[in-house]
Amino acid sequence: MMRFPLRAISQVAKTAPGTEAVATTNPFFLPLVLTATRALHGRRVVALVYDLYPDAFEASGMRSRSFIAPIARAMNRYWLRNADGVVFIGDKMAQYVRATYGEPRAWTVIQTGASAEELTNITSAPRTDLERWCEDRIVLSYVGNLGHVHDWETIAAAIPALLTRATGHKLGVVIAGSGPGIERLREAWAGLPADQVRFEDPLADGDWARLLQRSHMSLISLKPSALRTSIPSKTFSAMAAGSGIIAVAPADSDLADIVQQHECGAVIPPGRADELVDTIVAWLEQPEHLKKVRQSARQALRDNYDMPILAKRWAAFFSELTQPRDKGYELVKRAVDVAASGAGLLAIAPILAGAAVGIRLTMGGPVLFRQTRPGKGGAPFQLFKFRTMRDPRPGEEGPEHDGARLTRLGKFLRRTSIDELPTLLNVLRGDMTLVGPRPLLMRYLDRYTAEQARRHEVTPGVTGWAQVNGRNQIGWNEKFALDVWYVDQRSAWLDLHILLQTVLKVVRRDGISQQGHATMPEFMGAQEEAEPEGATETELPVDEAKHA
Repeated sequence: MMRFPLRAISQVAKTAPGTEAVATTNPFFLPLVLTATRALHGRRVVALVYDLYPDAFEASGMRSRSFIAPIARAMNRYWLRNADGVVFIGDKMAQYVRATYGEPRAWTVIQTGASAEELTNITSAPRTDLERWCEDRIVLSYVGNLGHVHDWETIAAAIPALLTRATGHKLGVVIAGSGPGIERLREAWAGLPADQVRFEDPLADGDWARLLQRSHMSLISLKPSALRTSIPSKTFSAMAAGSGIIAVAPADSDLADIVQQHECGAVIPPGRADELVDTIVAWLEQPEHLKKVRQSARQALRDNYDMPILAKRWAAFFSELTQPRDKGYELVKRAVDVAASGAGLLAIAPILAGAAVGIRLTMGGPVLFRQTRPGKGGAPFQLFKFRTMRDPRPGEEGPEHDGARLTRLGKFLRRTSIDELPTLLNVLRGDMTLVGPRPLLMRYLDRYTAEQARRHEVTPGVTGWAQVNGRNQIGWNEKFALDVWYVDQRSAWLDLHILLQTVLKVVRRDGISQQGHATMPEFMGAQEEAEPEGATETELPVDEAKHA
């Protein structure tokens, strides 16, 4: 039971940047799982409502266990209200769900549709016994599941009478699918001639499409109790194949609305087997009308429900969604920062003490390098690091002398990133976080473009996405682009990935400096990135650093 949810969370977290997680209601708990763990995987969650449990279950005439149904409804209420968006496959369904469970943050109706390209006219000769059987017949088919939400009783009663009245027409009835309704039809039609009625097991995709293409009429059914909880997706596949739709369904259902709106078939009230027979016979006797209905079905699909059209509607809905940062993520992030930095400072106390003594003996005081850096929103704070450079001698005041001032101990501290360890004090204080864009210099603030300045929308970090993707070996523009990407995509899962990659970078000693510089050349602005004007980590005397 737990394996699938954990796998789903993992897969979503690994998707490409900016990807929305579309969680269908098959299985019914998937939208809940992905919505509740949004802080972990960091993706917007859009729920696609095919059907709902226990609503569709109860609509089918079955009863769910009394203690499960209230829990399932509570789950539905949670994810419907907290998902970033909800997509319904029909208007009636949308009305019912919103009235029952409350208004989603954002919602729309997008039908399931079908691919017109996949279900184009047949150009090849029959290749199976079924296709050869259909070749010289007018085919009435039912393709797909015939389950508890479908009205198989009306169909079962109508077909024997239809075959009696359609003796002058070479009509063939094909039932290809699965479900309890299929078995009921087999029992009810046990005495019907095999050259008029044919049952097939569920077909492979290609054979299924070719059967629909050879079907002149397609039966679709829906029980009255399920009119607001289910919409047979086979409707659109039949339309794409150019099959006239015979919908045994309530007049106020989404299925009936589609058929009537596009004049692509007929709607028969459930229980009216005689009307179903009359309609099919009329179509057999009026081939031009049947031809027109089939053309209307195919055209309606191409104009309204073809996959490229629906894809644009999905894209438009995605573009309208806002992405409020999950408060749970920020709370968890701060809790982890405090716990990790506090525990880390205690654990590395001997290393800190050893480094401090070494710096004092080789470089003198002060042991800590402090510098004013911009935090969240550009607000200044004091950054703490270990010193790695000796005090400048006369003539060494400029940043171009940084390499000469970098001591052997300082090089070791930088190479092992021990010089960064006091930054955990900033994390503990809340000036910084473990993962975020690195804080640079105050004087850079007015050099950023508007897009680059977005890196200050979040608290700066000890390590970040740019650090595990090049650190000091990539240019400023690329570094800032990585920072902004993190601002948009940050999540607990991404933070964990960055922390693990940071450990690997430190062990491998990757990206410590840029060729020809002690660390990185100064950032002079987006148009002057390539000019090497000194190192960003220039260590100033303590008093001067306070005002840098």
